[in-house]
Amino acid sequence: MNRHERRRLAALNRGRRTGYLHRIMSALGPDGIKPTVGVHLATIEHDDGCAIYRGQGCDCVPDISVSGPDNGLTVIDEAGQCRKVARQ
Repeated sequence: MNRHERRRLAALNRGRRTGYLHRIMSALGPDGIKPTVGVHLATIEHDDGCAIYRGQGCDCVPDISVSGPDNGLTVIDEAGQCRKVARQ
């Protein structure tokens, strides 16, 4: 079992949903990302074995990050909580 499969199984055992739309929506809440004027880039990295590559719905727990014009990078975890990290 690889890392992605372990993360997916752990999320399912904790009662969390797989996929990403609910995480992005919760990240845009009052305590999350505060959009500013400019271009923002959301990167969603699906696992290699995700069903999205077979034309189905997402069944993995993808890595999500959002970068904006302020040169900051925000990582959205499995619970939809945001964490600012410095760009390298």
